[in-house]
Amino acid sequence: MAGAALVGRRVSFVLNAIRRYKGSLSRQTVSWFRGLFPFWRAQRLAMDFRPSSAGCKQEVRPPPCPVCWGPCWWDGWRLVAQMVAGAEGLVVRLIEVSRHRARCQDATCPGRSWTIYEAGGYPCRTFVVAVAALALAALAVEVGATLTSVARRCRCDPRTVGRWQCWVAGLGDPTAFGRLCSRLSPDGFPPPRPDGMPLAGLLVLLLEHLAQLLRDQGVPLEPGPGLAALLRQQFDRFRAVSWLTRASPPLQVEAAMAGV
Repeated sequence: MAGAALVGRRVSFVLNAIRRYKGSLSRQTVSWFRGLFPFWRAQRLAMDFRPSSAGCKQEVRPPPCPVCWGPCWWDGWRLVAQMVAGAEGLVVRLIEVSRHRARCQDATCPGRSWTIYEAGGYPCRTFVVAVAALALAALAVEVGATLTSVARRCRCDPRTVGRWQCWVAGLGDPTAFGRLCSRLSPDGFPPPRPDGMPLAGLLVLLLEHLAQLLRDQGVPLEPGPGLAALLRQQFDRFRAVSWLTRASPPLQVEAAMAGV
């Protein structure tokens, strides 16, 4: 099905290019061209029933503008592929995940157009943040876990897991996150750090504990690992992206505690 979808999109591209540069095509030419691909009609029917921006516009409006909080309208959509954490911690590849865009109704708003990420999605990530949290937690608590063994489980390169370690280690100070836990609950102190635990793994466990305390206090966070939930909450509120390979703003957990 994935191969059919890819070829079908390529056929659409070729037909549109011919129309653009050679003028309009006759119906007989288009029918003959499509007849070369028996799956064309079935694929187009599947695409017709896929949620589109027009269908979303009729059913529900996009969320308010993150800059001016004014009303918005849909501004197209595209398909992406993702590596996600499935059942029992297995990493699976999802293809053709619908990702929509929205545009502010106010033409003078600096927000203009932006992407609406699905649950668990994050900017510029093929591997969702939950997979990175799963990998670093395994390195922290599993006996004998190595970069190679964890990378094999996550279906990635060991260098990718190493980049995740460096990225998470720069998100903040574990001592500061521990103090935030104690502010939320008298018994909110995280468990003591085991000897030899890497900094990235410690931060993943701390953020998991902190996210659970925030959920208990009524803070709306996405389900899933605390690292992914807190990063997504920071992005939704401040449009701040934690990049994997360049300097990023620190994790603003205090902002998630506003009103708690």
